[in-house]
Amino acid sequence: MIRAVTFDFWQTLADDAPDNLAAQTRLRLEALHAAVTDAGLALEPAEVEAGYQQSQILLESRFWTRHRDPGFPEQVALVLECIAPGAAARVTGSAWERLLRGYAEPVLRLPPVLCPGAADAVRGLAARGVALAVVSNTGRTPGSVLRRYLERQGLVGHFRALSFSDEVGARKPEAEIFRRALDKLGPLAPGEVAHIGDNPDADVDGARALGLRALHYVTGQRTASSRADLVIGDLAALPARLAEL
Repeated sequence: MIRAVTFDFWQTLADDAPDNLAAQTRLRLEALHAAVTDAGLALEPAEVEAGYQQSQILLESRFWTRHRDPGFPEQVALVLECIAPGAAARVTGSAWERLLRGYAEPVLRLPPVLCPGAADAVRGLAARGVALAVVSNTGRTPGSVLRRYLERQGLVGHFRALSFSDEVGARKPEAEIFRRALDKLGPLAPGEVAHIGDNPDADVDGARALGLRALHYVTGQRTASSRADLVIGDLAALPARLAEL
């Protein structure tokens, strides 16, 4: 019997259109440009964008491909250094706080949409007494902001635990990010917990490595993982379909 379900966030609970993602990036770039300008660095917007793009390569090679994650302030400082060496030391005090907000909060200003059936799944499982958690990798948006997004959607109160990679320091499929959530869900056997997510490596393989039941959320042209215990195409049907496990 499944007594707990953990959810991935991106492309499982919420999703973003390319145009909205691009608009969020523009807001982030504006915040970065304002910060370096206030610090006395005369840089063109194109130079800031080039540094931002360079930081993507550095984040992936140094952290993300190794299933690690820097803390959010560390990420922002890394981006500043990619824009201009020494910039991180020059953005301090209230300017630093403004930059952290401007970099973190585009998702709140231009929010993604909930995936179809996600709210019904969360509320339906909670109504059945199933313990719920979020276990998710983050990118440019920290877990602190994703909590606020879930709060605005009226969902955060249904989750007993929220485990985000920028706060844990580890990314799925690493075990630690799952364990942080499981520790807060109470004493459960691994087979009593199901994890659902869209990524066959991070979500399916990560869950199976801990002995959890792995649910692959598949929509559109995505290919279902042969390693999943259950393939889910309709999140609203998730509460009922857990009986298949």
